[in-house]
Amino acid sequence: MGAWGALAAHPALAFDNAAAERVLEVARSKLARTAAQTPVGQYPKSSRPDGTWLLVPANNMIGWTQGFFPGELWLMYDQSRATDWKTRAETWTRPLELQQYNRQTHDLGFKLMTSYGLAYRLTADPYYKQVLLTAAGSLASRFNPKVGIISCCDWNPDWHLPMVNDTMMNLELLLWGARNGGQSGWRDMALLHALRTLEDIVRPNGSTYHVVDYDPNTGARLFRGTYQGYANESTWARGHAWTVYGFTMVYRYTRDPRMLDAALRVTDYYLSRLSPDGVPLWDLDTPEALKDSSTAAAIASALLELSNYVPDAERKTRYWNEALRMLDALSSPAYLSTTDASPGLLLHGVGNRPANQEVDVSLIYGDYYFLEAIRRFQRQTRPPSASDWYSKLGFAAATHDLGSGNTGVQMVQFDVTPLNTLLDATLGYADSATSVTAFSQLSMLIRMNASGFFDVRNGASYAATNSVPYEPLSTYHVRMLTDLAAGQYSVWVTPPGGTEILLADRFAFQTGAPPIDDLGKLVLRSGFTDDDYRVSGHKVESGVWPSQPGFYLGTRSLGSGNTGVQVAEFDVTPRTYPLDGVIGYADSSTLVLGRTELAVHMRLNPAGFFDAYNATRYSASASVPYVANATYHVRMVIDLPARCYSIWIRPPGGAEVLLANNFGFRSDAPATDDLGRISLKSTAAGEFWVVGHTLRPATSASSPTPEP
Repeated sequence: MGAWGALAAHPALAFDNAAAERVLEVARSKLARTAAQTPVGQYPKSSRPDGTWLLVPANNMIGWTQGFFPGELWLMYDQSRATDWKTRAETWTRPLELQQYNRQTHDLGFKLMTSYGLAYRLTADPYYKQVLLTAAGSLASRFNPKVGIISCCDWNPDWHLPMVNDTMMNLELLLWGARNGGQSGWRDMALLHALRTLEDIVRPNGSTYHVVDYDPNTGARLFRGTYQGYANESTWARGHAWTVYGFTMVYRYTRDPRMLDAALRVTDYYLSRLSPDGVPLWDLDTPEALKDSSTAAAIASALLELSNYVPDAERKTRYWNEALRMLDALSSPAYLSTTDASPGLLLHGVGNRPANQEVDVSLIYGDYYFLEAIRRFQRQTRPPSASDWYSKLGFAAATHDLGSGNTGVQMVQFDVTPLNTLLDATLGYADSATSVTAFSQLSMLIRMNASGFFDVRNGASYAATNSVPYEPLSTYHVRMLTDLAAGQYSVWVTPPGGTEILLADRFAFQTGAPPIDDLGKLVLRSGFTDDDYRVSGHKVESGVWPSQPGFYLGTRSLGSGNTGVQVAEFDVTPRTYPLDGVIGYADSSTLVLGRTELAVHMRLNPAGFFDAYNATRYSASASVPYVANATYHVRMVIDLPARCYSIWIRPPGGAEVLLANNFGFRSDAPATDDLGRISLKSTAAGEFWVVGHTLRPATSASSPTPEP
């Protein structure tokens, strides 16, 4: 079976939001216990037989694992926004400040991006940023321009100028620094190192070496093999995970296609060698039946990110499913520790098997990447889609261009999923000519506020017609109807499994916003961190037709080719209650001046019900009431030769109801051979709206059947 066959054979299993929450509950208990029992300035590394952690001090310059425990605490704060987790995270982060000056190791990314990196992302405190920039400079000092690598492992006298695949994980410190005020050359260093890793560590079949040693004077390769793997020509599993994760991360920062190709190559090799339960042996070529859960955790987290970057939908889904298979295994009783027998989350981790160190134990870095994968899953609980857009802190990154053609009256629809507990996040619209750099430039704003509710900008302040709370990791459907000429907009929200709720009824555009003639730009602005919420399936629908005070004024041409049996479908939204509104059809040659010209028409009548004209009078096969600001889907089957029609209406959240069963055309209407005109008439302009009107020839299954 090939790689793709192996992927297809393992669909996603039982891992879901409930499973994620169970893992987080275990993590909360274990991390709180570890924090209570661990001296500040000491950092867990691996579990011991007595149920405690082996600890590493903050000032150990060669050790590489000190950042993972504070990183876990920051992930708990990210998930809950609870101040006690923030306090714990800060308490164990700040003692690592001295590592920013450490030039003895290549592992500063492991130590500081997991601790200070998360701290800065979640707090925006400039103190954390400055430590990271200083540390990036320390790491850059280890770059050898002759070979194009970050040198590692000064502690090993047998190596001359060594490179290991672990360093791929540390490149993020350089890439982040170059993007956040540091030297631009740090990005070049990181990319050169990644390219040399691709050239010398990744084998043609996608497997990997662990170590390459170079002559520092000539750059010639002196050795390729392993230090922690089974054999020089084998593939050490966790080292291979560092390449899957590392190439993915470098692609995130650089968008260099060589990095994506490399990530795909090492990923497909790994998946082709993976055991059925999704957790690998500690070396992919070892004969020893000894699993390593830390590898599975790092790979699962990497695949959830990589699935967003791969170009085709099938591969996106396969990678996402494989990640869930791994998380399903790791959250099972076989690997998840739920008792105090181990202080860590994951059992069966392997640190250094050749040295017989940390074999079949809990590993702090395995736990960290497991929790990171859980958080990534919570932000994306289904395979990624090309229609997914994520909120950003910066206005430039948060802005999406919608074009300049969305003028007049427009209907907007999308799904929004808050990804954190409480937000203060805004979704807004501006003209295509506006360069958005501030909230004041947005005419329409929908907010998920810090109190846990949706609200909408109405002139100079936020308000809501009805109270609509939001919950993290739940998806809400939003519908917005905007009249650019009138400077007004209305918003409806449909909660998961619920019915549509009016959130804003004809609110005024933001006071003082620039002029807006089109819906040209959409801004998804985070409140606290990037990726606070996700918008999916955003679409602007131009076919929005408001009713008019007069049949002639409300008439639109549909063309002259709609003959035979036709199916008309549309949504209708009454904007007031009650009203006297008519939706009717006439021949393309008819001048519509009144009801008598409409051979086919339905009505929103003054009594608050839908009805339709049946030959000589209004009637209804069933009682279908309407209310203001609710949307009803209408389906009509019109048989022009037989001069009869049927109408079905689907109320919000309900089933389709037959309103008119083979009603006859209006008896005194002009001859009607085609559906050439539609008229939307009300007493005042805009008392109802028709959206998404379509006409299509009917199939036999959808044609009305005349009654006996």
